[in-house]
Amino acid sequence: MPGRVLMASWLFPPHSSIGAKRAWRFARHLPALGWLPTVLSRRVPPPGSFDASDWTLPPEVTLSPTYDAAWMSLLADRGARAVVRPSSQQASADALQRPLSARLQERWDRFLDAVVPMETAIIHAPHASRELDRLLPSHDLLWTTSYPYHTHAIGLSAARRHRRPWVADLRDPWTPNWVHRRKFAPVRSIEARYERAVFEAADAIVVTTETLASMERERFPQWAGKIHCVHNAFDGEPSPPRPASPGGGPLRWVHFGNVYGPWSLETVFRAMARRPGRVVLDNHGKLSDRDRDLAASLGLRDAVRVMPTLPFEEGMARLRAADALVLAAWNHPDAGLYLQGKLYDYLSAGRPIVAESAQREVGDIVRRTGAGHVIAPGDVAAMTAVIDGTSGEPARDESAVRYFSAAEASARLAAIFDSVTGRKAG
Repeated sequence: MPGRVLMASWLFPPHSSIGAKRAWRFARHLPALGWLPTVLSRRVPPPGSFDASDWTLPPEVTLSPTYDAAWMSLLADRGARAVVRPSSQQASADALQRPLSARLQERWDRFLDAVVPMETAIIHAPHASRELDRLLPSHDLLWTTSYPYHTHAIGLSAARRHRRPWVADLRDPWTPNWVHRRKFAPVRSIEARYERAVFEAADAIVVTTETLASMERERFPQWAGKIHCVHNAFDGEPSPPRPASPGGGPLRWVHFGNVYGPWSLETVFRAMARRPGRVVLDNHGKLSDRDRDLAASLGLRDAVRVMPTLPFEEGMARLRAADALVLAAWNHPDAGLYLQGKLYDYLSAGRPIVAESAQREVGDIVRRTGAGHVIAPGDVAAMTAVIDGTSGEPARDESAVRYFSAAEASARLAAIFDSVTGRKAG
């Protein structure tokens, strides 16, 4: 008899966040592995975050988009629509110039992040907690995922009240996190206490990189045995590699997602400046003011294009049509704790990856799969060699690529579910 798992995931399709796709991919594959999911998620994505791609799920999956109260969701949606004017969604004449309103909004959001424990979405915690109480009694297991981190706090309480096994899934580190460190000290202290309580109470902790799993085992050695890694993943069959585009025009490189905080495309830009006209880089998402200013100062106004985000299916088509897929760099010890979720979509797209990374695990995955080139942060000469085509063609290993498929990742998660509930696999 299959088990029933309640999956509390604030982000879930049609929300466009890459974190939403992690929960969706698990929900899609778990029924075939003996687990029937009910997904508790937010009601409506805010303007600009709705993805109309095909998010079909097996009929055994139950969706409960009631994490937030209906009236609160409606107010938030109206407020967002009042702020996000249609004109702000259109590309400006100068793609590297960001509107003042966007800069001011970013500063306001950063202030709120600094003073509110966990995140501003914690306002939904009381309603979401009641929804957990309503749904959890008919399930065998609770799975919570962050962001937002308050989902684990209410999951801890619900699992205790209803005496259910509980698996906490952290897509990013909680307190060993650059966002956490810029919060005010009292807020950091509150979050550290909640994090420790979650690690103590959960039956299993799942993180998305082996590096983070190792670090958490060192931080909490008394709970090391219940800390596991289940990587993010791609869905469907990976696309076969295609020959490089014929010469004659510039190479089309694509970066998918936002470049913000400590992430940067600086090395890519400096290599592009050494080879004027050889590469056009499309960034589908936000580009930091720092990187915008750098690109402009290097004379790359026509070569670096800040593009809108795309629906998932359209975005995958764009990736498959590119000459190379770029991962932004972060040259800092903390970089080892993060592995960009877009890497797995890049693996699926079948185009060469250009990964500028200090993250050992990123390099290991790209080399193990033969999916592209790994560039040390700041190595402009090596990046220029990739543009010149003198770095050689990587030999892609399809069997190694498939290890990172959603089907295999879901099987690893299902094995954890079986273990904490005492069920036999299958």
